[in-house]
Amino acid sequence: MFSYSALMRKLSLEEYLNEYLPKLNDEETYLFYLISRDREAKRQGLKIDKVLYRIWDVEPLKAVKILLAIRDNVEFEVKGIKIRKEWIKIMHVLNPVNISKASKEAVIRFLQECEKKPDISKILFSELPRHIDFKIFMVDIDSKDRKIIEQMKGLKPRLVLTTRRGFHIHFWREDLEDPHVLFELKDVEIKTRDSIEYVPINQGVFTPEAYEITDVEEIYSLLD
Repeated sequence: MFSYSALMRKLSLEEYLNEYLPKLNDEETYLFYLISRDREAKRQGLKIDKVLYRIWDVEPLKAVKILLAIRDNVEFEVKGIKIRKEWIKIMHVLNPVNISKASKEAVIRFLQECEKKPDISKILFSELPRHIDFKIFMVDIDSKDRKIIEQMKGLKPRLVLTTRRGFHIHFWREDLEDPHVLFELKDVEIKTRDSIEYVPINQGVFTPEAYEITDVEEIYSLLD
């Protein structure tokens, strides 16, 4: 019997960041977040969802190492709740951010609001996610139902990332003849230009794994 798992290639952190992610042009950068969020904490009624720290850098591995150091050595509180280390996730905006456009818009807003003495850094960070160079769709599957994956046969994925409950499947725009077919899929969530993705490292209670794929059937080996 043919094994699709033989075709899959698990990516290291370095390969994911330096080889898989879209290559930047002179106006682009990567945007990374340190985020407090946890499903179990939410079930307990704790409102801890918050961006704790953000950083942009053209060297993604450098950015991740900085966030790891902050996560491991800094104590955080959200609304008086001490944040456990396992609640803190390191994530990134999947698509490149156009720092040039974001900076121009930030300056315009700063000048318009200068009488209020705004914080220019806050304005800039609020503009960054609004200026995305959209290259990758993310299909978010919150289960391991084979039938959900089967409906994507014929489409060409580039990567699957495992999550606690399911998968994130990446489809690059340039590989899709008709991107609208993604929005016809059932029981999935389609995330577009502002997709936020896990970095494939220990995330407290689970460790996402990234695999290069060319066919959704390769994901079947991850269902067991």
